Amino acid sequence: MVRLTIAFLLLPFCCLAQSAETYIGVGNTEANIKNYRQAVIDFGKAIEIEPNNAKAYFYRANAYSNLKEADNAIADYGKTIQYDPNNASAYLYRANIYNDKGRYNEAIADFDKAIALSPRAEMYHYRANAKANLGNHQGAVDDFTKAISMDPKDPSLYEYRGVAKANLKDDQGAIEDYNKAVALDPKNADLIYYRANSKGNLGDYKGAIADFTTSLALNPRNAEALFYRGNAYGNIKNYSAAVADYKATIALNPRLPNLYRYLANALSNANDKNGALQYFGEAIKRDPNNAELYLYDGLVKYNLKDSESAMEDFNKSIELKETSDAFQSRADLKLSKRAFSDAKEDAGKAIELDAKNAYAYISRARANLELKDTTAALADLNEGIRMNPANDYSYVLLGNIAFGRHQFDAAVGYYNKALSYSPNDSETLLRRAEARMKVNDKPGALADYKRVATIDKDDDDLRNRFAKSIIRSRFYAESLPIFNTLIARNGKNANFYIGRGVAKQHTNDLQGAIADYDVALKIDTGSALAYVNRGSAKFELKDNAGAAADIAKGIKIDDAQEEAFLIRGKIRLASQNYQGAVDDFNSVTFLNIENTVAFAWRGLARSYVGDTERSNLDFNYALKIEPKNSQIYTLRGSARVNQKDIANACTDFKQAISLGSKTAAAEAAKYCK
Repeated sequence: MVRLTIAFLLLPFCCLAQSAETYIGVGNTEANIKNYRQAVIDFGKAIEIEPNNAKAYFYRANAYSNLKEADNAIADYGKTIQYDPNNASAYLYRANIYNDKGRYNEAIADFDKAIALSPRAEMYHYRANAKANLGNHQGAVDDFTKAISMDPKDPSLYEYRGVAKANLKDDQGAIEDYNKAVALDPKNADLIYYRANSKGNLGDYKGAIADFTTSLALNPRNAEALFYRGNAYGNIKNYSAAVADYKATIALNPRLPNLYRYLANALSNANDKNGALQYFGEAIKRDPNNAELYLYDGLVKYNLKDSESAMEDFNKSIELKETSDAFQSRADLKLSKRAFSDAKEDAGKAIELDAKNAYAYISRARANLELKDTTAALADLNEGIRMNPANDYSYVLLGNIAFGRHQFDAAVGYYNKALSYSPNDSETLLRRAEARMKVNDKPGALADYKRVATIDKDDDDLRNRFAKSIIRSRFYAESLPIFNTLIARNGKNANFYIGRGVAKQHTNDLQGAIADYDVALKIDTGSALAYVNRGSAKFELKDNAGAAADIAKGIKIDDAQEEAFLIRGKIRLASQNYQGAVDDFNSVTFLNIENTVAFAWRGLARSYVGDTERSNLDFNYALKIEPKNSQIYTLRGSARVNQKDIANACTDFKQAISLGSKTAAAEAAKYCK
């Protein structure tokens, strides 16, 4: 009986005791049916029995991970590694959690360990993601390449390597990877969408449109694909298609950033002024408290030069909701109205609301420049560039600052940088042409002028400044075919006829010049420049009375036209009215202190009246600013001839000849043996 009793007592002990492995098995069963909370309890019991059981910690970590309890999961993976340092999966899973939490350096360290223990394609894939999140896109490319060598049939590896290459601006390499991915997974809308973006980045807008269209056929709800296809249509000037895409995008996702801005621009570029106003007007009626609609209605009106209505819209947008973009837009409008202090205040508010609004820094820099605070302007520009180094306008403004400081080589460098991001920006090309002239790079300047004329942006103000600029640069023979082309395209621009008239006048076609000035005056009866230049041509034809009448009429129309006084000063100089010439050149320098040629002409005029000291001061000032201007040396040479200083006159003519002056060569032939 005793033995039986003993057996009876031992039986329950043997049967009721549970091992750690038993609890692990039960926990995994619970985990398999997604009962993760019970699984955690079961794995915990296993750990109570065997506190050093690496598997129990590993499985509990997995359960915690499925419960989104990341910190508990990280702790248990740490225990797993402590008791089983060769568990590659523990490193891998902990690395993935670090990745999700944005702790990328810790993730990479764990991926390194996992790869060292048991390298697999997925490990390289995930490590590549972590590197990409740290901005190490080349490291990501390298890891994806390794993963591809291990699993060349996985389309996602080519897809994400393509994304990494695109982030390195290697869009051609990205397209090659997307092509391989599409071959493996031809129905993947995202792949084709990514390829479309890279094609767009390379300027292959038609190819991008085709890919966006294919992607949308596979996923018609992709608002971003519609939006970017609209951008591609805009880049090939198919504005009606762009407008249609933007409107379709609004139906899918009206909150997509910059959507209404691009729609407003497309409507304006399509010359559908009424359509643009009508669209936003109706949208505002439907949703009168939508601040964004007022913002972009204001932008449409701003583009249509309706400044007052635009200001009302911007004010209303800000009243409804203060946003960085609204203050930014109002700042730009105030800049155009020359309310620089107010513009600076609005740009500052835009920055306060969104410290990452890089363009707001640029607007404030523009205001600071106008307020003569160059130091603050430079600080804002540098911050804007730090935030968005691809913003071309930042470099344009830096170029303008350098130009204003007479650092013309530096200005050319900044304009080069701006054009590397926006190669067809007519405004920047025009500025670079003028800077190149200051450093005597005449071939480069002429090339820029030709590009501006080829682009022929639909902007009358730019066209007028172009016409004046190329003539100021004295490209007379070279500009004739350019003006012929521009007039053939747009025969109602008076300044094109004036420019061609000046070119004809300086290539000895005086009658042709007068004919062009006459046409300009038929187009614009109040063109001071046409009257003044016609007066100059009449003077060369010995029609002194006609010349005087035209020039007087031009100055009466616009007494702030520096060219008028410059031309009259030259006529008075030729008529031996030397003091009158000095007075006119004084007027030019008063209107524009940067007009170095006017200082040189005044220096010449003063040499005729024996004012050698002030003549020399004028030339020294002009050459200090523009030491490579051949015209200044030529004029100083002529002044020195008047002063009987033939040796130095010849030195000046020689210097002018080295800079390409034909006029100086003719003068040197007269006086220099």
